This record gives sequence, C-alpha cells and structure tokens, in this order.
Amino acid sequence: MREDYMDVTGTVFNIQTYSIHDGPGIRVTVFLKGCQLRCKWCANPESNETFPQLMTYSSKCTGCGACFSACPKNAISLNIEGGKGREITDRKLCVNCGKCIEACPNEAREIAGKTMTVRQVLDKVLKDKLFIDASGGGMTISGGEPLMHPEFTACLLYAAQGAGLHTAIESCSFASPGIVDEVFKYVDLGLLDIKHMDSAEHRRLTGVPNETILANIRHIHNDLHVPVIIRVPTIPGYNDSDENIAATARFTAEELGTDIAVHLLPYHRLGESKNESLGKKMDLSTDIPSDEHMQHLLSIVESYGLQGQIGG
Repeated sequence: MREDYMDVTGTVFNIQTYSIHDGPGIRVTVFLKGCQLRCKWCANPESNETFPQLMTYSSKCTGCGACFSACPKNAISLNIEGGKGREITDRKLCVNCGKCIEACPNEAREIAGKTMTVRQVLDKVLKDKLFIDASGGGMTISGGEPLMHPEFTACLLYAAQGAGLHTAIESCSFASPGIVDEVFKYVDLGLLDIKHMDSAEHRRLTGVPNETILANIRHIHNDLHVPVIIRVPTIPGYNDSDENIAATARFTAEELGTDIAVHLLPYHRLGESKNESLGKKMDLSTDIPSDEHMQHLLSIVESYGLQGQIGG
C-alpha cells in the first residue's frame, strides 16, 4: 500500500449511516460515483458518471427566479404551466458549478458528488464506530461501481481494516483480474450482483456482456477465498423469468457452493424520480413485483439447496 494512502481522493455522492441492508450489523455505506454499466433499472442514476452532477427537485421549486440570475452560463429558464412557474435547466449549458444551489432558498437544487480523501471519508465512518462495533457491523463501499475507482477503493478498505472495521463491497464485478486482486485483498465480504445469466440479454439490459463478471465472481470466491453473497436485482419482464432465476441458482450452487446465500432484490421506483432530477427519463416499463411472485422465485433458489432471501 502506498505511504500516502490516506490522501488518495475519490468522488463520493453519499455516505449513508445506520445502514442495515449492505452487510451484517449496522454499517456505514460509502457510495462512489462512476459505473461502467448502464442498467435500465438503475436505482442510483446519479452514480453513473464519475463527475459531480446537478440534481433539481421540481416539488421544492417555487419559481422565485433566484437561480436564473445566479447561473453564469444562462442555463436556467422559467416554464409557466397552469399559472405556476417551473425552472428548466439546459443540461448542455450547465457546468455543475453550484452557483444556483447557493442562490436557491428552497433547497430545490443540489450537486451529487464531492471529491473527498480517504481520511475525510474514514473520519465520517468512524463517528458511528460505537454502533458499528456493538452490532457486528462495518463499512460497505457501494456505487456506482467501486471497482471503477480501484486505487481509492483499495486505500479506503485498507484504512478501514486498519481501524478495526469489517469491510464489504457491493460490486457488479466488471473489471480486470488485476483490479479485482488489488481491491479484494482488503474485502471481508463481497456483495456481488448477477443481473442476467444470458450474456446477450445482459448486454442488452446493462450495456456489457457477463463473461467477465461470472469469471470474476468465481475467482473472488474460489481463488481469493472471499466470502460472497450473490444478489439479483429482480426486474419484472426483464430478468425475473423462472429460467433465469434457475440458471442463476444453478451457477451459484455448482460454481460457488450451496453454502452461498442468494438475495433477490425486488425492483422499486426510486430511480424514476432520480432520473427526473437529472433531467432524464428511464428507458424501462415495468411494475413492482408482487410478494407472491417474489416468494415463487425464492422457492426456485431454495430448490438448489441454497439459502435464499428476499431483500438485502
């Protein structure tokens, strides 16, 4: 590990305290910006790009106009609908400078993403160490995709372990073997996504094939001996067929072992409002899965001798 590891920087868009779904116990989850995948159902679209991005919240906007004059690029205009003003931001002109945020009196605008050092992040995590230790929790790095920032991720994991924290990483495992080796030497638990077992469908739904992902998952567990949990974001009409869930369970049981847990994560609509805040629209048409359907998929997982679970 480099001597100045505490000063290495990364772009963080959220540090979530008292997290109970990202590994055992009470945890602090650090979310990094930047991801190679473009999943149609992404719940954190503000994590896709590596740079800070403006997010706007129309429900908080009163059309007061304070942001108009504050913008140095004249990227903001007012649209009158039904007698009520609503700001419109031209994303091609916006440079994410944050001047409009300083001017807004209603907290209707924010920048997602901030450059932070390992030291700054760890200091925030350690504020909750009393609760973390008492619950058997730790720190989890999520995203985005942490493996897209291998140096920062490895340094933060190393620092966390040095501070006596259990470490976990949420990852799609799409990276070179060298990056996987460098990062996972400091990981106590891998929360690894499998989006789809058919590579062509995986490419259609996420933008990349799955061969590298599956190979890395095997390597992480079988060669690096890192405990893992397989997680399947379950999206009705996209990857929730009996055949795909069975193929995922079969891969887990045969390639990793029946002692591996599989968590089925039901689709939710949080990503829709976040896309709107980024001036985008989701390319997805589906509903939230029913409890009955999720129980049916869980029974398929358990039929392979695996420990299944609905939710993280």
